[in-house]
Amino acid sequence: MDEIFNDEEVLLKLKNKRRWADILESAFLFAFAYLFLYVLYDLAIAVTAAHYNIKPTLFFDYIGFGNSSAWYPRCVKITYSISIVVMFTTGIGFYAAYLKMKTAAIPLRLMLIWLSFLSFIIISQRMMGAFFASDFQFRSLDALGLELGIVAAYLYMTTAGKVAMAFLGFLLSVIIGVLYAKPLLQTATSVYQIDIPQYRQRFLLHHLILPPAIGSVIITLSVFPMNIIPNVLTFITTSIGLLSIWFFAMRSTQLIRRQTVSKYWSVFGFLMFALMISLVHTVLKTGIPIPHPGF
Repeated sequence: MDEIFNDEEVLLKLKNKRRWADILESAFLFAFAYLFLYVLYDLAIAVTAAHYNIKPTLFFDYIGFGNSSAWYPRCVKITYSISIVVMFTTGIGFYAAYLKMKTAAIPLRLMLIWLSFLSFIIISQRMMGAFFASDFQFRSLDALGLELGIVAAYLYMTTAGKVAMAFLGFLLSVIIGVLYAKPLLQTATSVYQIDIPQYRQRFLLHHLILPPAIGSVIITLSVFPMNIIPNVLTFITTSIGLLSIWFFAMRSTQLIRRQTVSKYWSVFGFLMFALMISLVHTVLKTGIPIPHPGF
């Protein structure tokens, strides 16, 4: 009988063993998702500016405008707020895609989770950042990830209004923990990884906290010295969202489906990140002129 219990204990330890390959893959997927959404956010601004004939050129760390004289108040407000709508759409869209692919391979689901989660985190960070925008030079706000500070200024928003916007941003970063607690738990390869609090905490440390922490370091090293302030602001907001997910995940009752495991997925995260960082250091380094969208 003692031998049986010993065997079960060994099995539980193996199932809860830290798998650095899985952690690193999730970290690379996190880094890819962040860079992809960051570029998409700026692309939405650039396309909207092109609509107003401001002749934008998209770089990774800023947007150049060739016809600055074409700016006017309504144009400014729409151009610098449109990306919030885009992020809200991607947040919902990628979450819906995850719901359609609950039984897909774990790396694919993780990519959709990080894309959706970071979409809402970027919205949250921009909303909270508007309150602190007055501490920076007005003309540099778009390059610092504080674009809503420009919108707030053109709306003549009071301090109370900025506080309310920042609070709603903080509230968003907390509430989204409800959405991602169960999806993260469903990436466990065995129910033994999350069936008791001790193992669940270990799983969340390995698969919720470590990937974004390592992914943030990867992002910083890959784009340094570009985007230091926007990245730091987003990583702080991300930490709030991750703690919220931890809180709800520890209180969730979750069954684990049969997982799809394939050796061909083992480099998926690295390949997606490599593709994105190549784009950042080639095409986006020289700049992409954005033509008039035709509408």
